[in-house]
Amino acid sequence: LGSSAQFPARRPRSWLLPPSWRNGEDEVEIEEQEGRLQKEQAPKPQPGEEDMDEDFRKVFDKNKTMRENMKATNLKELYYDRLPERIPSQPKHPMKVGEEEIPIVKQFIAKHGDNYEAMHWDIKTNVFQWTTAQCKKRVLAWQKGMVRSEAAEILSGHGIDMMKPIFGAAKKRNVFGH
Repeated sequence: LGSSAQFPARRPRSWLLPPSWRNGEDEVEIEEQEGRLQKEQAPKPQPGEEDMDEDFRKVFDKNKTMRENMKATNLKELYYDRLPERIPSQPKHPMKVGEEEIPIVKQFIAKHGDNYEAMHWDIKTNVFQWTTAQCKKRVLAWQKGMVRSEAAEILSGHGIDMMKPIFGAAKKRNVFGH
């Protein structure tokens, strides 16, 4: 395409190295530098390896990743003595309808009856954008009388505040209580 006068000669890759490395006198320092880089890139311990259960640690293979170890492990066999006898049929915390949701639920029932899909797609009434399942849960909870008052909402919020206070004198206390 053109003469070599148009394009400069290709530089050797050694020009990328610091000047002290180019002359070959500091070969020992180069090896030490490479050794340091290899130490930084040494494999890190598997995530959660120090927090592992003793039973899981026995079957854990350090040559595999955590995901491969989890796939290869049968958790039912490993923890059969710790699993519950049966799965509870009722939830520990049943669904309750808050005071601010009651008018919406009443409008849903008056307008749509038991058609939960229509409740879901009613964009004027469904201001919280509940899914079909959420609409059904709230309607059934309201029909059973599972209503949560605003005072209970505030009280449960204060329960959270007691664990980690966000206002008042309790916020100024340190972790030791003074």
